[in-house]
Amino acid sequence: MSNIISCRVQVFGSAEEALRRFPEAGIRFAEVPPPPDGDYAALARKAADAGVTLATLATQFHLESDEAAAKLDPVIVGAGEIGVPKIFVSAQAPTETPWEDAVRRMCRTAEFAARHGVVICMETHPRFGTNAEVARKTLEAVDHPSFRYNFDTANIYYYNEDADTPTELEKVVDLVGSVHLKDTDGGYRSGNFPVLGQGVVDFPAVFRILGRAGFTGPYTMEIEGGRVQGLSPDQRLDFLKQCVAYLQGIGVMP
Repeated sequence: MSNIISCRVQVFGSAEEALRRFPEAGIRFAEVPPPPDGDYAALARKAADAGVTLATLATQFHLESDEAAAKLDPVIVGAGEIGVPKIFVSAQAPTETPWEDAVRRMCRTAEFAARHGVVICMETHPRFGTNAEVARKTLEAVDHPSFRYNFDTANIYYYNEDADTPTELEKVVDLVGSVHLKDTDGGYRSGNFPVLGQGVVDFPAVFRILGRAGFTGPYTMEIEGGRVQGLSPDQRLDFLKQCVAYLQGIGVMP
């Protein structure tokens, strides 16, 4: 089965521009934010008209209160209505929020998501998914198939010292629900994210590890940071095309 290779629309600054230009780079799947007007059907039509399938929605998941966590519910409903199976979230809570309370809110949200046929995928961010050990603790506490890990190939270096992507991935591969493909110079807190294959991330190993586990995606390119800031749309498209060429070169994308 072919891998689902997607891209975040933020590379072009707007969903409309990204959906229009992705096919020029051979991209047929996208990760998009929820529509500001709440019209999920219109968002799905825009993607379909451009020849792009929505693989994931992307948003924040605030866990400091029950009310804050419940703000994710309409996004879950919207995703379910248009057949988007996964929602990427950055799970956030102040340090004063008890860990147990945050996990309880994750559990409730996972149950809600399951009723709508959606899986929540928690990003490689502090404080709940900083690395494999932290993510496993969180996900095993939630203990629900509709709550999984979004493994970010570069954030493992960004948020951790003396870590590497394949080692961390092996520790948590059974809990991965989605992946962000991003390269890095390997520096701690470094925002230097080059074209895929030009940094330190061992992408062939990433695909081997996940392939053995039967994972086919979504693998979502996240193009951000200083390397693309200030680039024109055409230059951003060229950056994306270079990433696609690399993935094709290692045989993981047609």
